[in-house]
Amino acid sequence: MDTLRFISVISLFYLFTSCNEYYKNDYSFDGIYLREWNSSICPKKIVLEKYVKKSNFKKLIQKDSSFNIEGCDRTNSKFNQRIFTPFNLYSGQINYDIKLIIDDSLEYEITDIKSKLDTTHFTFALGKKYYIDNRIYSMIINGHKLHNKDAKNNIRVPTKIAKFIKK
Repeated sequence: MDTLRFISVISLFYLFTSCNEYYKNDYSFDGIYLREWNSSICPKKIVLEKYVKKSNFKKLIQKDSSFNIEGCDRTNSKFNQRIFTPFNLYSGQINYDIKLIIDDSLEYEITDIKSKLDTTHFTFALGKKYYIDNRIYSMIINGHKLHNKDAKNNIRVPTKIAKFIKK
């Protein structure tokens, strides 16, 4: 009887711990982090332009300015960054060049974006959850090669490498 109870308990434990769930998020990125902002002024406008890859920013695919701007209030300002989250999420791997324009005065040309599908998992009491995401691991911004390992689902942009737009 004890053997049957032991086998039943082990079987139930194995059943509950082997319940794996898989989620595929086909987002290109979740947000754009403007790092080292060093200003109390909050950006009012961001424009993201998608261009045909390696077209030298000549062949525009799409233009979007619908972003939520975060990080401007006092509680988040200590992190010294501004976060731009798109209202319409971009899907699929990034196979295009990006131009970011902040308040019609700062410009970032992002090329050679390297991304791949990556799987992460989180363990919980009844098994594991697996998330399959596009991970951005490197890119070139205004001629500077940057690694993006700390913000894999986001585009992390240092403010100091911006090009100033002359009016």
